[in-house]
Amino acid sequence: MKSPSGCTSALAMVVALMLTRCTELHPSKVLNPILEKYISYWNTGEFQEIEAILHPDFELRMTPQYKPEKGIENFKEAVIKWRTAYPDFHLVVNEGVFDTDKIAVLWTITATNTGPGSHPPTGNHIEVTGMSIIHFEDGKIRDEWIAGNDGYWLQQLGFRLVPPAQEQ
Repeated sequence: MKSPSGCTSALAMVVALMLTRCTELHPSKVLNPILEKYISYWNTGEFQEIEAILHPDFELRMTPQYKPEKGIENFKEAVIKWRTAYPDFHLVVNEGVFDTDKIAVLWTITATNTGPGSHPPTGNHIEVTGMSIIHFEDGKIRDEWIAGNDGYWLQQLGFRLVPPAQEQ
């Protein structure tokens, strides 16, 4: 039995579309190697090939104000500052959700506060979780928005939140 030419064309188009869809890379295959290199900067303080990973207009935004630290040099300074205060700073990505131009990650940081920083070293070890949204542009990381629990971090360092004195 001979099929109408329209059915053959439609079937061929469906097969072609299926084959094309099968060859497209999942965003994680494209973005995860870039993310892994980026995480290595935080974990080592070594910045090889950073211009291939970070966009020239990179912005780092952290809780609580999300004020942008702009540029690759400011990123390096931020990492060095954190690694000075926490020489064993280690960041692990627990989970990632990938889209074509962004990643949402859940992460855990472990570190010991033995170096100078924004406060005297406490010697205390911390373990905190947080989340980041990382945007990509032209195959490079354009920005990272970091959300963490600063209060919990400080509590692990031994700081206490003291309420204001009550007026009598």
